[in-house]
Amino acid sequence: MKSHVQFFLLICLLIVSVIVSNFLIKREKIPDAEVIQENVLVVEKSEQKKYPTRNWNISDPVINAEGAMIYSLDSNFSYLNYQTYKRWPIASITKLLTSIVFIEDIGIHKKIPISQTALETEGISGEFKSGEVYSGQDFLTIMLLASSNDAATAIEELGGGREKFVVLLNAKAKSIGMNDTYFEDASGLSPKNVSTPNDLIKLARYIAEKHPEILSWTRLQSFFAQSTNSSESRIIYNINPFAKDFSFLGGKTGTSPEARENILGFFTFRGERVVCIILGSYDRVKTKEVLFGWVESAYPKETNNNKS
Repeated sequence: MKSHVQFFLLICLLIVSVIVSNFLIKREKIPDAEVIQENVLVVEKSEQKKYPTRNWNISDPVINAEGAMIYSLDSNFSYLNYQTYKRWPIASITKLLTSIVFIEDIGIHKKIPISQTALETEGISGEFKSGEVYSGQDFLTIMLLASSNDAATAIEELGGGREKFVVLLNAKAKSIGMNDTYFEDASGLSPKNVSTPNDLIKLARYIAEKHPEILSWTRLQSFFAQSTNSSESRIIYNINPFAKDFSFLGGKTGTSPEARENILGFFTFRGERVVCIILGSYDRVKTKEVLFGWVESAYPKETNNNKS
C-alpha cells in the first residue's frame, strides 16, 4: 500500500513539474513577442521617410540650360526637374557608359593597345603614343580624367570596331532603362549621342550601385600614367572644373559646339549623395551654383524647432 502511495505522489510531482515548466516557457516567450512587435513598429516608422518641404514663397529658378535635374540618391527625392525628358547631345558624358561596357563586356583585366588610327581621332588629350599598351583600369582612368577621344577610339577597336561597340553601348543603355538614349560612338564626338536628364539619373544610379570605382577615378585631381611596355611616365590632370569642389564625389562633363556644356556630377548635399544633371548650359559651373543655391532656399534645412 505504501508503495502505491509513493508511486501516486511521484506521478503528481511529474505532472506539476511539467505544468510549471510550460508556464515558465510561455512567460519567457512573451517578452520575445513584445520585442518582435516593437521591432516591427520601429521598422515601419523608419520606412515612413519625411521628404524635404518646399517653400512655395520661393519662385522657380531661371535655368540657363536645355535640361536639368537635382536628385538625391539616398532619399529618392528630386529637388528640381526641368525638361527632364528632352533629348540633348551629351558629348563626353558618353565615356561613363563606355567605361561600363568595357568593364562588363570586355573585361577590366584586358590590356589596351594604342594604334595610329586611335591617335588620329579628334583631340590630343591623354598624350598617348602609337604602340603603347595600358592596363584596363589605368586606361579608363586616363580616358575619364583627360576626356580622351583617342582612348575611346582604342576601346572601340578592342571591342571589334565602332559599329560593334556601338551595339554594345545601346544594348547596355536599354538594359539600364535608358529608353530615350542613343549612341553612335564611344567618345561623344557625335552630336547624335543623345540622352535626357531622366535617363542620365538612371545611369548615375547604376554607377553608384554597380561601379562606384568610376566615381573614385573621376574625382582624382591627377593620375600617374605609365604604359605596361615603357618606362616613360607622365601626370594626367583632371580637366573636370568641379574636381576641386570639396563636395564633388565624381562624374563627367561633356562639351561640344552642339551640346554646349553638360555635367553629370555626384555631390554631397546635407549628408546625402545628390546627382546634378545639366545639359546644354552656356556656363555649367555658374548654372550648378545657381541651382544648388535655389535648392537651399526652396527647401530650407529643418531645425529641431521645426521637427514634429
